[in-house]
Amino acid sequence: MRCPRAAIILVILAVSFSPARAQTGSSTVVISQLYGGGGNVGATLRNDFVELFNRGAVSVNITGWSVQYASSSGSAWDRTILSGTIAAGQYYLIQEAQGNGGSVSLPNPDASGGINLSATSGKVALVTDSNPLTSASPAGSNLADFVGYGNGSFAEGLPTPDLSNTTAAVRNASGCTDTNSNLADFSITAPNPRNSSSSRNPCAGSPGPQISQAGVTNAATFLSGPIAPGEIVTIFGSGMGPTALAGLQLTPDLQHVIKSLAGVRVLFDGVPGAMIYARADQLSVIVPYAASLKTSVGIQVEYNGRLSNQITVPVSAAAPGIFTADSSGRGAGAILTPDYRLNGPSNRAPPGSIVLIYATGEGQTNPGGDDGKIVGADLPRPVQFVSVRMGGIEAEVLYAGGAPGLVSGVLQVNARIPDSLAATGEVPLVLSIGNSSSQTGVTVFVGPPPTGDGTGPLIEEKLASSAMPPSHRFPRSPPTRRPCRATGSP
Repeated sequence: MRCPRAAIILVILAVSFSPARAQTGSSTVVISQLYGGGGNVGATLRNDFVELFNRGAVSVNITGWSVQYASSSGSAWDRTILSGTIAAGQYYLIQEAQGNGGSVSLPNPDASGGINLSATSGKVALVTDSNPLTSASPAGSNLADFVGYGNGSFAEGLPTPDLSNTTAAVRNASGCTDTNSNLADFSITAPNPRNSSSSRNPCAGSPGPQISQAGVTNAATFLSGPIAPGEIVTIFGSGMGPTALAGLQLTPDLQHVIKSLAGVRVLFDGVPGAMIYARADQLSVIVPYAASLKTSVGIQVEYNGRLSNQITVPVSAAAPGIFTADSSGRGAGAILTPDYRLNGPSNRAPPGSIVLIYATGEGQTNPGGDDGKIVGADLPRPVQFVSVRMGGIEAEVLYAGGAPGLVSGVLQVNARIPDSLAATGEVPLVLSIGNSSSQTGVTVFVGPPPTGDGTGPLIEEKLASSAMPPSHRFPRSPPTRRPCRATGSP
């Protein structure tokens, strides 16, 4: 029988470790400009518009494709159906809704629709079919390109800054830049709509690997900032690996994660990190523990012998991030309840019960960190103090350290829901390590207080009085691997 705890953890971490941003297909046609202030107060142009550009070397037929728009947090998408062919280096102008103001019409559009784009924030998708999208965070091979702007809830990498009635998001290098980070790829400037009759702009040949300027992020939060020794990071860019995703591999003795995957290495001041996965537009790697001796490190990606640009990132003693159930960095945490089921609306944890929280960025450990090591019986513990707050109330931490069977860099924290916590439902959760705290917006689902026959503060007494063997009781450290029992041994 397969261990339920192990199965659920693998599902959680498989989601957390897979690419989680807007994943787009391999089309060379991209959104090169978008503008939502048409006809608004202070605007010169009468209409909103979306502009496409073919940054590749061959023509692309876009008949049957669509441009789709949703509000910043919305899941309802308006669409405009497209037709025609975009030659290499050619633009394609899509005219959208007209406002009441403005004095200048767009150049002759190549397609027209009635989408009313927000002037400040939203989401625009280029889709290779005409089917309406249905999710606030769509994914799939039919996404040719995706742009989140302002406080758009979904984006390639990070969204662009806010737009206005007088500014547009314009892709850099006249449309040629594409590192799969909206924040890095676009500038906010005056709108400059171009159509298929505009001067063509052929892009240069294939560059080597490129890391986006803000492309080094915590793998749990997808936020950039200082990194910590042993932290799992996700890096966004272009040309950094194979087109198809290459997943984690172990050394022949099954004791470590390998440091060169599908021709990809990530170097931290020349020291390779253990690779979680690699793909052309993003990869995930564990920061070497040797970084604990530095105040900053230079990060480069090497793919088939070619080195990327170098991004220098400050090093912090800790940079905690909590993995989330949907891999967005927000919302329900990747948390298990005492029965090793995923915590959520239908499986809330009552006060007094214990939850298992999964995170990264704890920094150096004792024993000292071993890069890429699969955690066994010798459990690494953070050298800095670990605390947890739920709904603003301090929670008892029974264990904080490596997760048995998973790679060093995954932090498991066993914490008890505070008895004094009155709130139920989604409750804010914060993990602090030393002087650093996890991202905001992560929650744990808390149920009502237990009755005398519940599973809260009395769980250990119930276990002690039951026929369940002692190995099922919650330890102050997680158990090492042992064969599964029919009752579900942890």
